[in-house]
Amino acid sequence: MTPVPGAPQPSNNETSVQAASEQVGLNGLADIDFLQAAATQFREAPVEGWTEISASIKQRLKSVVRRSRPVQAATDSGRKMYVADGVIVAYLRQAIDAIEDCELDQVGLVGEDDTCTGASIYVVSRYGHDYQALADHVRSVAYDVFRILLGPTDPPFGIAGVDVTVTDLTDDEYR
Repeated sequence: MTPVPGAPQPSNNETSVQAASEQVGLNGLADIDFLQAAATQFREAPVEGWTEISASIKQRLKSVVRRSRPVQAATDSGRKMYVADGVIVAYLRQAIDAIEDCELDQVGLVGEDDTCTGASIYVVSRYGHDYQALADHVRSVAYDVFRILLGPTDPPFGIAGVDVTVTDLTDDEYR
């Protein structure tokens, strides 16, 4: 590629990516081969101080990663299995966020050992709703998620074991 007079010149990394792109015959298209070729180029010409940057990034990731604890569930045949609490929270978030003008703020699973004995669910909603009706709807949706994920029988804590609190009101629309 011929440099344009007065234009900023590409860095070594940009040159390596361009070379990798030309090597695999791509014309600016994102492709897995392109990424592999670019990664190879970067490995062959490491940036000075990369190991320190890499260690710093790994340390930050360790502080961000959330460990999940296993929650006892049952298969359709009644055998014991476990579901990660992060999976339960993800399904709760998806189900509750589907409710109009409602967004999941926080979930606290209540339990002893590996058994879920209830949940505290905190949501944000738009100003002007019937919050009791909203809480009842969120409770019902959340309980359905627990029934689906924890087994073929109803969870022992019942629908009353799901505590729902509207923690904040907003004028913003969520969708």
